[in-house]
Amino acid sequence: MATPQAPYRVKAIHVSEKLRLKDLRERFTREPLEFSNYELIVRYSEDSYLFVYNYGSVVFFNMSDELQERELGAIQEYRIPSDQGRATDLFLIEVDHVLSPKVYFDRVVVPKLSPEAIKITCLLLAESTALEYYEVLIESLLEKTNRFSRKLQLDGKMLESSEDLIKFIGLCLNTKQEIISNLYIVDSPDETWENGELDRLHQDMKIMMDVDVRYRALEYKIKIIQESIEVIVDLAKSKRETLLEIIVILLIMSEIVVSIIKWR
Repeated sequence: MATPQAPYRVKAIHVSEKLRLKDLRERFTREPLEFSNYELIVRYSEDSYLFVYNYGSVVFFNMSDELQERELGAIQEYRIPSDQGRATDLFLIEVDHVLSPKVYFDRVVVPKLSPEAIKITCLLLAESTALEYYEVLIESLLEKTNRFSRKLQLDGKMLESSEDLIKFIGLCLNTKQEIISNLYIVDSPDETWENGELDRLHQDMKIMMDVDVRYRALEYKIKIIQESIEVIVDLAKSKRETLLEIIVILLIMSEIVVSIIKWR
């Protein structure tokens, strides 16, 4: 009886909110096997790969820890500090006697290891890891939005300075733009178009990782934040207009007082 083959380890890290792949093309220890504005692939052996995606996720397939750190060093200046919630994920690919790929919570089992199956697995893991990063970020923004709402409910006013409000609004708008421009859910990879087995692998992994569901949840939370921002902006605008009206009234009153004093 043949000894079962050890599973291949896949590790994904979300290192940045945006990567310009053409700036990274010459930085790694090997020439890219494939390159586009969206994806960069480096092959180290028949069963060892690095995948880099323009939305900031990096995936290592069957690479030693030492080699991972060496290649990450090439993009060190882009890396998100770990205290800001850098997202990581681990996954396994097993080769076993199955008729078609089987997807489980922490692994996928394939009848044979192919570059196409590796690519699809790494792509979905990269998307999932990027989603995880933005989920944490959006939850933080949502919590701060809720604090504004509670202050309005309890105190009837916002206690933050105008500068703090402007910074918060800017952060929310920038985060929304980053998610929309960088973390769109792409179409199925070309490899799935004429291969039913690979297409099932892609669809099963998307379902298992809840990629579409999580993306829609992000969109819903962004909408809530956006509506809250609109209220905050309207209140700030109203507050400014009221302040201007008070200033105008005070100026008119001061003119009247001065005129009365002169008349006397």
